[in-house]
Amino acid sequence: MHPSKKIKKKRSALIYLLLFIVFAGLIVTACVSTLTIISQQALVTPGDSTHMVIGLQWTETNYDRNDRQVVAICVPKSWNAAKNTTMTYTSDVGDGKMVLIPDGITEPSSHLSYPNAMMKKFGIGPNYINDMEWVVFWTDVKLSVANQTTVNGKIFISIKTTTEYLSFRPGYAMCEDEDGLSDSNSGYYQSQFGTCMEVIGTGDEDVQDFCNPQIGIGEPSSATENDIVTIKYNASLDTSSLKNQPDIYFCATAFTSDNDSVSICQPSPQTKLTRYDLNQWRIDFWPKKFFNLEKGKIIKQIKYYFTDETGTIKTGYGNSADPFKYNFKCK
Repeated sequence: MHPSKKIKKKRSALIYLLLFIVFAGLIVTACVSTLTIISQQALVTPGDSTHMVIGLQWTETNYDRNDRQVVAICVPKSWNAAKNTTMTYTSDVGDGKMVLIPDGITEPSSHLSYPNAMMKKFGIGPNYINDMEWVVFWTDVKLSVANQTTVNGKIFISIKTTTEYLSFRPGYAMCEDEDGLSDSNSGYYQSQFGTCMEVIGTGDEDVQDFCNPQIGIGEPSSATENDIVTIKYNASLDTSSLKNQPDIYFCATAFTSDNDSVSICQPSPQTKLTRYDLNQWRIDFWPKKFFNLEKGKIIKQIKYYFTDETGTIKTGYGNSADPFKYNFKCK
């Protein structure tokens, strides 16, 4: 055979292989999705319900489908959104209610529960306090969509808030129950985090700020003295010389419901923070044991500073002389 004919055959084989790969990619990609935040309240009165509307669009690109649409929201744990959220949907292929995905149903690509799979995939987004959760719903029925059809829909969300003051960026995500959060092809799922929502009233209560980095933060945002509490110090935001110290200590006073107080402010292994990242420190403790509370004492609030080993360098809220505050709440 002439050499030029062999080269032509090889080129033809390569072209057929490339065409096959492209065609196979089209076969695998079954759905392309888009999520849009249509509306989200900027300011909500604590205790009222907040309302959001998101737009969904998905296109079945290869074959007829009969799936449930999955929609998730990421909000503070203290809201107990699984019990305090209602969702409805309208779409080109039917209207109805969104219902919580039952326990025991797993996301197909990770085999985790949907809330855990969403947290692993998307985390808490641009929020700074790791006290949020994904709450996951799906359509009450499967939706039938013909091949090469684009469907538009809207999700109407209502969540009853608590009376605590806070600000955070809500998260939203969507996928289909058959595809889940698979990364085998793009377009299977979408997620977005909204702008900062403030849940603040007219009182002078402290605001738990998830939206902005803080020198000192407490996690979880809602706890009792029987929970493990984590206090974090962000030295990169501190303007004092404390940020350059080799060791950082926790100086705190606990205030109880019977108007008593207990202070722990001596540098010791008990009060020493642990460095866990660049310019990031933390201390984890059980308040009841840390403050050696007598039986029957209930902590309402902790006021605290970060200090050096000598106690002469001290950082308070917003680089001021005012202490940070951590309030305890009944769950």
